[in-house]
Amino acid sequence: MSIIQANKLYKSFNTNSESSHTVLSDINFTVEKGECFTVIGPNGSGKSTLLSIMGLLIPPTKGQVIYKGKDITELSKSEKVKMRRNFSFVRQKPVVLDTSVYNNIAYGLKVRDFERREIEERVSAIIKKVGLKGFENQNARSLSGGEMQRVAIAMNFVLDPEIYFLDEMSANLDPKNVALLEEFINEIKGKKNKTIIMSTHDRMEAIKFSDRIAVLSDGKISQIGNVNDIFTSPKDEYAAVFVGYENIFSGIARYNKKLELTEIKIDNLALNAADRANGKVKALIKPESIGLSRKKARDTSYQNSIPAEIIEVRELGNTYHIFAKSGSSEFLTSITKLSFKDLQIELGSKIFLNFKATDIKIL
Repeated sequence: MSIIQANKLYKSFNTNSESSHTVLSDINFTVEKGECFTVIGPNGSGKSTLLSIMGLLIPPTKGQVIYKGKDITELSKSEKVKMRRNFSFVRQKPVVLDTSVYNNIAYGLKVRDFERREIEERVSAIIKKVGLKGFENQNARSLSGGEMQRVAIAMNFVLDPEIYFLDEMSANLDPKNVALLEEFINEIKGKKNKTIIMSTHDRMEAIKFSDRIAVLSDGKISQIGNVNDIFTSPKDEYAAVFVGYENIFSGIARYNKKLELTEIKIDNLALNAADRANGKVKALIKPESIGLSRKKARDTSYQNSIPAEIIEVRELGNTYHIFAKSGSSEFLTSITKLSFKDLQIELGSKIFLNFKATDIKIL
């Protein structure tokens, strides 16, 4: 059952000047009740603007936000204020009022006309949950950054609204508060009648919480799908990088019917891909899909085994990131410490990069 919908949304700023800038163009999607709908996209793609429009914080230039079958973009100012009581909005940076911790958390409940007893019960329960017991009478702006973050989290989650808007929710949180926020999200997801619309740069957040993901790039939605759709079949370069395709090469593709493979010419390299394509393409490969060997791979499952030279080595915990150059093309691969030791890799080492035709994603 649909709870909220974006219908042909556009947003431009400075529309009456030469510096007019369009941030969102022809945005369309529907969010189901009880769903966690995630918007991903690079900085400046319009994620925060989109969530602000959906949450009635700013108006669109054109288009509609449909809530439970009703266009809410044309409501009067007072009607919008009343409608926003069905929503809560968690921003990137904590925003607290210049008053006590208790009053901050109780504020949203008071303006929603909750009874005093219920306000006291809700505030008391969430203060304990976020670890602020004993801070009730302290001014929220006098707290540490981490404590202020917890006040902001409590202010939004105490409301128990129909829709939670979470804008880059963990971008500025410390690890303890990230864990606290994730606990709240899991609790919300357990309530089938609560809906989450969130934006994120964090790959693991998107995987853990999303039912569906929308990819927003240059102000337009390029793809909407479930987690598996986005992570296995990204439709644009940003989505591909987001899900881990860090090797990206431009080339010319030609499909070979006899071999049932696509040959991609990349400068002086020729790669074999399973996806069918012809003409100008981008070939994408995940670092973990590339194996290393001292000799050319004899395993016939590797349709690609190309000579390269190690140009950089980075140790990252239990893995190594290896940068290798083949001709004018640079590859990034990720290997275990054991493999690194077995291969006796060092700068200037001559190796082979091995990967399957199915490891190449073509855009």
